[in-house]
Amino acid sequence: MLDSLFGRRKKKPPASSSLGETIKDAGVGDVFTVTGLSLDYEESYFIVEKKNRYESFSGRSYELLGVDGDHRLWVHWSDEGGLFVSAMAERKPTGLEGVGLTEDDLVRMDDQHSIDNSVTHEGVQFHYRNSGEAFFYQDNGPDGEGFYLWEFAGDDKMLSIDKYEGMPFQGFVSDVVPPDSVTVYKR
Repeated sequence: MLDSLFGRRKKKPPASSSLGETIKDAGVGDVFTVTGLSLDYEESYFIVEKKNRYESFSGRSYELLGVDGDHRLWVHWSDEGGLFVSAMAERKPTGLEGVGLTEDDLVRMDDQHSIDNSVTHEGVQFHYRNSGEAFFYQDNGPDGEGFYLWEFAGDDKMLSIDKYEGMPFQGFVSDVVPPDSVTVYKR
């Protein structure tokens, strides 16, 4: 708002952009914007630096790393049953203790596969959605690395916990983003 009062203009998208593209169309080198996520990102044009693929019990999904100067944004999307998008500004994992769970809790939830299971983290109640083996394909490549994944849904937030062999459990919280709030500009 102050920028507009003092005559500074919002950055314009690249000249070669085409409107109407969705996050599904984005690839490395393309540019995207996200509105409504955070004021810090309202005027950011993120260049896609990475595109990773995941395959799991819930289907195929993708993860993009967008960079605009010092701003980094991880955007995850899937199109199983309708386009679903979430975004995470900081990709710093939280350990199980920080999430409020134990390994025994996760084993129990995995065995029960019940949406009645939940955990409260940072004041948000997350309900169990699913768990199972998943595969990570770096840079959308042909060779995947297996890991175990637990997914939880909260009020406009997602909590995912993963466990790679030889690594500690890692929890990540992301914000659910309306798909139409993401605009892609193809290079």
